Amino acid sequence: MILERPACEDTATLLSIVVLVYNTAQYLPACFDSLLQQDYRNIEIIAIDDASTDDSLAICRDYAQRYPNFFCVSKHNEGGAVSGNLGVSLARGRYVALVDSDDKVTRAGYRLLMEQALQAEADIVIGRAARLQNDKVSSVAFLYEPYVWSRRRSFDSVAEFPDVIHDCFYWNKVFRTEFLRGNGLGMVPGLLYADRPFVHRAYWYSRRTVIVPELVYYWRQRPEGAASSISQNIRQADNFIDRIRSMMLEWHDFDAIPEAADYRRAIAVANLQRALHAAPGIVGSPAFRRAFIAAMQQLIALYGDLDWRALGARRCLYLELIKRGELEGLCFLLGVTSERGWIAEIDGACYWKQPFLDNPEVALPRASMRLEFPNIGFFRVEDISLDEDCLGLTLELHDRIMAGCEVRFELHSLDGEGSWEFQPGGRTGEHRWRYRLDMRVPEWRSGGLYGLVLHYRAADGIHGRYRIGPAMVPPGLPASLPLRSSLGSLAFSPEAGGLGLAVN
Repeated sequence: MILERPACEDTATLLSIVVLVYNTAQYLPACFDSLLQQDYRNIEIIAIDDASTDDSLAICRDYAQRYPNFFCVSKHNEGGAVSGNLGVSLARGRYVALVDSDDKVTRAGYRLLMEQALQAEADIVIGRAARLQNDKVSSVAFLYEPYVWSRRRSFDSVAEFPDVIHDCFYWNKVFRTEFLRGNGLGMVPGLLYADRPFVHRAYWYSRRTVIVPELVYYWRQRPEGAASSISQNIRQADNFIDRIRSMMLEWHDFDAIPEAADYRRAIAVANLQRALHAAPGIVGSPAFRRAFIAAMQQLIALYGDLDWRALGARRCLYLELIKRGELEGLCFLLGVTSERGWIAEIDGACYWKQPFLDNPEVALPRASMRLEFPNIGFFRVEDISLDEDCLGLTLELHDRIMAGCEVRFELHSLDGEGSWEFQPGGRTGEHRWRYRLDMRVPEWRSGGLYGLVLHYRAADGIHGRYRIGPAMVPPGLPASLPLRSSLGSLAFSPEAGGLGLAVN
């Protein structure tokens, strides 16, 4: 394989964009055009075709013939990790970006990232991403990532901003090329979920990471029935086993780095949460059940005495059942129990009331069922009101849970920087709490979108957040939406990933 190209006169500001191509002919022109139309012009594009069986290679070669800064590499099929590593080795730019070939980059994306990279001499610059579902913008698939991207920040160590681990993607970033090469950072060949260990190691070694809140990247979710991406097949046995393998490998990445102990434990807890997304698939598939349980038990054994309380009562109980091999009980809780959870008060504390609580035949620790902070299914936003002056809501949350933690709400921007916090209005009834936001105070951005978020912090420091989705409100509330005022409208939307205020 030979990549011929003219000498570059300005490698100091050059950005090398590596596109990982495999059987995405339908989406390639949109991807390539989004790169060639960037506001940031000092780029080279290296498309690496991993032995596609459709027209992808022909499209790559056509673009290479038409654009002098576009280069095409064809190689044997070895997987995206090998293609990505090859692209980094071929990059001439001071910075390098990795792009999946069915995705797109916003026109201003690399200008925003490179401005910060060059100004801060950063090792990594991160931008906001959004999903493309049927060519419409959506935040539904993102969990904690929007809070990583919520405001502009710069830090010299992951210890300054531990939540950055929730953004484990390679494609909404630029990396300083010599930073990657000097630290031997790359993806594990043959591993499907190779991005997460790669990005987490990069965060650890980075001595300057910058986050910009503007949207830079569109991550495509392909239609049902179409050839889908790796991340859309997590309930297939081989796919799940590969995901668990990646989690085990990145645990071992930090074996020889004692000072990274807290960092890898935080990654491990986040990995368990992600792995449990696939758990409902075991109910209807005995084959997937066997693969899931075996892989999860290996992972739990590797993590040892990991404190996973931050995952909440539901997931903690699932993990205890997995660890003990109580498959019937796990399938029952996953397949039969409703979204609304019942609460038992015992000795002044709250617990998830279900058949395994204090069950003498299945000796599970009561602590694995304890509700110490808001858990999905055990709280809800009971009512919402909007007028010219105020956005108000009532939270239904057990008084004892509320007494043990801090709960706050905010509207935060989903297309830039800015957040506005609600003021607590106190207890309005048994297990009910009022919050209000003065709509006259914030400086709203015309055309902006703001998502409704619940934040919590327990007494022992465990903290987290939820975007308020349909499962967190009474069944009849969505029918009352949207709520409108002269400022804008409040409604559920895919773009907001839940309840969002769209400003006029």
